[in-house]
Amino acid sequence: MLCILWHLCCTIYIPDVSGQGVAGFVVTLKDSLAANKDSRFLYNNIRITNKYHQAQSFQLSVTVPDGWRLMAPAKSLSKVLDPDQSEVVSVILMRQQNAPALWKPVQVQIDAKAYRFYIKAEPICEFLVTPLTSVIQLKGQEKDFTVMLRVRNTGTVPGAYLANIRSRNLDINSTEKFWLKPGTDTVYSFSYHLKDKAMNMLKTEKLQINVEDTLGVSYMNYATLERVQHERREKESPYITFPLWLETGVMIWGKQVSYYGGMHGEIPIGDNKLSFFYRTKQYGLGNNLEQNVMGFNYQTKRWDLYAGHMSDIRYFFTYGNGGKITYRPKPNTEFTISGTKHSNALTWFTNDNITMTAKYPVGKVTVLQGIAGDVDHIQRRQSYLFNNEVQLFNTPKVLVAVNAGVGMDFFAAKIAGFPDKPGMALGYNFAYHGKRIDFSSLVQYYSDHFPGLNKGLMYHFHDFSWRFGTNALGAFYQYNRSGVNTLRDTIYNTDAFKFNIAKYGLKYSHGFVNGSFSLSGGMMKQSMVIGSTMPEYIFGEMYIKQQAGKKFSFFLNSINGYNGSYGVDKKAVFLTNTNMSLAYKVFGVKGTFMQQPVFDQTAEKNFLRYVQTMLAGPFMTFTLFKRVKTNIYYNFSKSLYDNLIYHQVGGNIMYSNAKNGLDVSASAMIPLESGSLTPNGLGDKYVSLSMTKKFNVPIIFRKKYFTLNLLPFFDVNGNGTRDAGEQLIPNLQININSIPFISDERGSISYRNVTPGKYQLDFGGANNVKGVIPASGLTQTVPVNKDLTIFIPFKRSRVITGKILISSDSLARSNFPRSNIKVIATDSTGMLYSTLTDDMGSYFMNVPAGKYAVSLNPEAFSDKIKPKVMSYSVDVATRLEATADFEIVDKSRVVRFFKSKK
Repeated sequence: MLCILWHLCCTIYIPDVSGQGVAGFVVTLKDSLAANKDSRFLYNNIRITNKYHQAQSFQLSVTVPDGWRLMAPAKSLSKVLDPDQSEVVSVILMRQQNAPALWKPVQVQIDAKAYRFYIKAEPICEFLVTPLTSVIQLKGQEKDFTVMLRVRNTGTVPGAYLANIRSRNLDINSTEKFWLKPGTDTVYSFSYHLKDKAMNMLKTEKLQINVEDTLGVSYMNYATLERVQHERREKESPYITFPLWLETGVMIWGKQVSYYGGMHGEIPIGDNKLSFFYRTKQYGLGNNLEQNVMGFNYQTKRWDLYAGHMSDIRYFFTYGNGGKITYRPKPNTEFTISGTKHSNALTWFTNDNITMTAKYPVGKVTVLQGIAGDVDHIQRRQSYLFNNEVQLFNTPKVLVAVNAGVGMDFFAAKIAGFPDKPGMALGYNFAYHGKRIDFSSLVQYYSDHFPGLNKGLMYHFHDFSWRFGTNALGAFYQYNRSGVNTLRDTIYNTDAFKFNIAKYGLKYSHGFVNGSFSLSGGMMKQSMVIGSTMPEYIFGEMYIKQQAGKKFSFFLNSINGYNGSYGVDKKAVFLTNTNMSLAYKVFGVKGTFMQQPVFDQTAEKNFLRYVQTMLAGPFMTFTLFKRVKTNIYYNFSKSLYDNLIYHQVGGNIMYSNAKNGLDVSASAMIPLESGSLTPNGLGDKYVSLSMTKKFNVPIIFRKKYFTLNLLPFFDVNGNGTRDAGEQLIPNLQININSIPFISDERGSISYRNVTPGKYQLDFGGANNVKGVIPASGLTQTVPVNKDLTIFIPFKRSRVITGKILISSDSLARSNFPRSNIKVIATDSTGMLYSTLTDDMGSYFMNVPAGKYAVSLNPEAFSDKIKPKVMSYSVDVATRLEATADFEIVDKSRVVRFFKSKK
């Protein structure tokens, strides 16, 4: 944005101008010049012509704005011209780094008259980032570290920059904003103190470093942060562990307190697993509906074997104990048999059940079949059914499926009007999803004599929509006839709860950025033996949802129905259910308004009154400590027909931490008034608290992971074996599979609970102890399939030492850091040895005897700041120690030009 504003501020000028000067001189010059990105010099040829009838002289001088250097003419000049004679004076200007991207005047003084032309540098938004830190090692309990990089504005306009460093795993995210003038630079230094939690989990992490300007141009790099310890664990336990979740909860409603407990887990057994669960009923209540339940499931690649609590609603509602066997011989093929025996302690579910299902392909067609038998000892009923479904097509565009079934109820006690007759089931499901057209049609029919949950059910759903742009138009039809035989009045054997619904109409929807709008309307018919809803009315529904990032959201859903002439007295009746929510950042408000007509229980269902309820209130949703999701609210509700108002406060809190396996959920609703006038439940407080904790339980008789111990020692006699008197080497760094370790004060390294396999030991980083080198080379590979301790012999080495010197003067813009500069030594075979400089710029390297090329990392330098000599030759073939010092020349300065004397 800043660069765009600079472009808009620049004006375009006419290329050439001329003028009549003093004493008959005519002067011609270009009036505007611009230096682009690739040019540093501007040229303007000034032509001076003598139009006087006799010879005369002139004197010329040039004055330039800041940011430009006048290269020619170097000083004022004088010239005598004959009549009609011309002279061309070349004005040469050099663009400097801080030349502004604005039109600035250059004044040309010829005798007593001044001429002007304008110059500018093209607006250039560019910057250069040089990483100064690539690897940070924290040894022992060190928690403080610093990351540095150099940012230089190489453009021609002032730059605003955002520097950010982050690591999600370590919970690091820091941003700093700074400005740089053209040609200037700065060293961005990020210092951080690791928290204990991050320190405990740190092994090797990548720190992402980003620098971005206002145009969105960004630079990204990574720095490696390593924790060097003498002991590390790959796994928490050397044994196979299995996850075990323990759960408990308590609920308080008024003066009643109930509580429960439970657990579930998964035990690995080779490539298979055994899962289990146990849950108690809610204790503290007069609870005869629930029982303590448990179950076990053994799963292999092809088989599932389950025994325990059973609950199913596939064909019949079953609840009790039993088992289930599932067999999967190949993909898309599955056979299942299950059986359920009801519990004698329960009087609500008295049926026993056995069900068999099959799923298998026939060519490209998928067949699903089911056979079920159900026996209810209280109702003295036996039921059997056989159901089939065939999926003819199942693609992203087209779905075609048909089903058919037969079944029959057998009652030992015959009931008039309910003969033992077979029932049938038929249906299809079709869906098409095109580029602009969507169409779906589903029909399902179960006769009144078909056994099970779906007895008497008939369901139609047909939907068509046509999309054009972000809009869609469509039509729909829905019909539902339900017997709901699970709610049948078994004393009088009536269908008191049976209801039918028919709904059809048109719909429109529109999608926009982060939101949607839909509107539908039509007719709805419904019938119930017992109920308070109009049997027929015109309905309309509107839905609006809009979001603006994470700060703003709005939601509105309103369903309305109208009948203009209802009942014997032909009364107009209106019902509505409207919900709204508006939120900005953490604050919001929500509301609900409902109006429901009440009818008498006669066949005519005469209108009695409206039940109107309004509920509204503010709420807050926010997150505490980055993990605790919190919602608090205040509600007031009003029953408009009796003008009673109720107040409530409440909220819920959810905490979830996958790392420690703890999940906590709490909710509460507290009424602000109580008494006999409050409806049932509104005057009672409700509080619930549940907690789940995951444990990794070891199976102590199966050890899966092992320990690798390293003991580096100084091999005095060179026999490769640790003998008496040969000391272990403390504070020595060794990498195991690229993970840095450092020996403790006793000289030991331990990598515990590692996965069996091959591990590479790298001794190239053992430069923190001066004068030792591994006797058997820089790398070694060891197989680990049991607890293993390895003695590693070290011998005396050659040492290359040196320091970094910074050569700068008072004109230098910044001090170049001397720490963490990588120094590389390369032998004649191409083998590399490396180390980092310390805070004072000093270093040393342990190397075998030989000749080396010692150099610095070229990526750490730029054209303005670089070593005077990048590489030195060092010979430690015959001597124990050699030195290679590097001088870094800092030329990042402003070039100052001094005016010459006229």
